[in-house]
Amino acid sequence: MKLYIANCSKQDHQFTYGLLENPRPFMQKIRAGSQIVIEGQPEEIDHILKQHEPYGFQDAKKVKKGFSGIAYQMDKPISVENIEAGISARDQEMIDRALEARKITAAAADQHLANTAQQMGLKQKSGLEVEVIEEKRNAADSDVKFEQTIEVVREGIAPRRGRPRKS
Repeated sequence: MKLYIANCSKQDHQFTYGLLENPRPFMQKIRAGSQIVIEGQPEEIDHILKQHEPYGFQDAKKVKKGFSGIAYQMDKPISVENIEAGISARDQEMIDRALEARKITAAAADQHLANTAQQMGLKQKSGLEVEVIEEKRNAADSDVKFEQTIEVVREGIAPRRGRPRKS
């Protein structure tokens, strides 16, 4: 049985795994956008899958939320289209995580401001608003830049949509 493993990220990956009867770990480098093959008995392949599934290792044809960037397929190579779809899914996963981190940071900063105001006998009138703007790298940079505003609302956080802007 063959297990094809694709790296759907933009950096090289060291794929480490163990086999049932061998305590020694094995490692293979998977270059960004490429794949490797591991041959073994069905129970060995199943053992490898179980080692990595908790960390976002997913079937190349069924990539969903929580994808780590490493996908697999049994018995035949993973198509270029599936690798590209995996790269897109991984990029979206990272964008979603970054947004969540910005929301949490804004909420923490807002809470700190509210506590400080309260200690001074003041009341914060509204939630904190954080604007994130990607700046030009140099004068010749004409690429579309990222811009997003996150507004903290007392019941939660209501992010405004990130929108590209021309600079």
